[in-house]
Amino acid sequence: MDKDRDNTGEGEVSAQWKLKSSGIVLICNTTRKTLDRDSNESFKTDAECLEIRPARLVVKHGDPASAICTSERPQRMGWEVTEGGGSLSGTELGFLPWAENSLTDWSIKPVCFTDGVECLKTLDITVYKLPTKVSMSGLPGQMVEGRQYEFKCHVQEVAPVNSLYVSFYKASTYLIKTEIGSHPPQIMNTTKEPTSGEYTLQFTPSRDNHGAQLWCSAWLELGEDGPQPSPKKESEHLTLNVLYMPISVTPERSLEIKEGDNLSLRCQAEGNPTPSYQWLVPQAGPTSNTRAEGSVVNVTHIARSQAGNYTCIATNEVGNSTWTVDVKVTASCQATRSIMVAVLLLQLIHWL
Repeated sequence: MDKDRDNTGEGEVSAQWKLKSSGIVLICNTTRKTLDRDSNESFKTDAECLEIRPARLVVKHGDPASAICTSERPQRMGWEVTEGGGSLSGTELGFLPWAENSLTDWSIKPVCFTDGVECLKTLDITVYKLPTKVSMSGLPGQMVEGRQYEFKCHVQEVAPVNSLYVSFYKASTYLIKTEIGSHPPQIMNTTKEPTSGEYTLQFTPSRDNHGAQLWCSAWLELGEDGPQPSPKKESEHLTLNVLYMPISVTPERSLEIKEGDNLSLRCQAEGNPTPSYQWLVPQAGPTSNTRAEGSVVNVTHIARSQAGNYTCIATNEVGNSTWTVDVKVTASCQATRSIMVAVLLLQLIHWL
């Protein structure tokens, strides 16, 4: 589009607009006219005499924008982009284009109108800007299972805020993504210029969250006329270090062993940090043949007096858990034979 302006008088400006299409040049004279938007004059505002295509524009801040206003019959038409900036065509037209090379006005409302303001129609424009930065805060060096923590998602310089969605996500160590919190748009906030905000998440970690990642994401839902899919901006991914008390992964059980055999027991517990172990063994009988090292206890040549409960206690800075085995010691074959011999001798003596 070429535009040549020629000042023709004080308070009035005429111009020639050259629209080039398919080798045909259409030249129309335009005369500037100011719309009185607060006037009490009656005019048509629906599609009875004017239509704008497209009816709605969603434009990224700084990008070009254009639309065409068409009339049901040829007549003098004009566009007013800012108050006092309207202009009427010098001839009757069936359509009149509007364009901006770089749209930077957050509150722009272009209005197409006809001579005498008999009809006017406003172009619906949404000017948007993706967040400059999205970040998270609130991660301590260590978290304790069962305690509540507050995270904040910081979204900087985004517009319009009433179309902004913010969500928090967690990915397990198996990379399974789960949404764990969200903030819907502030629909009552009509601010069109870029704004910044903080969005919170109350989070209570479990042991399953150890090593998981947490982050937030911000995006604009601008409808079907906006970019598809909606572009998102994510914060950095935070890795969680969750402390949790030990839990035994070895089932409690009963064990039967013959007197004189060797006993070896091992307990295993999962905790963060790694737990230490302590053993409680029956106090009766000899102890010189009992040796506990970490999660393992060994008893050599166990005696019947050493039967009973063997308890393992796993402990870390968060708490402890216990694991118990009921050990039953039965007589050995040799002992059984000795008892039988003794009984026979007693019976023989009795008969004599």
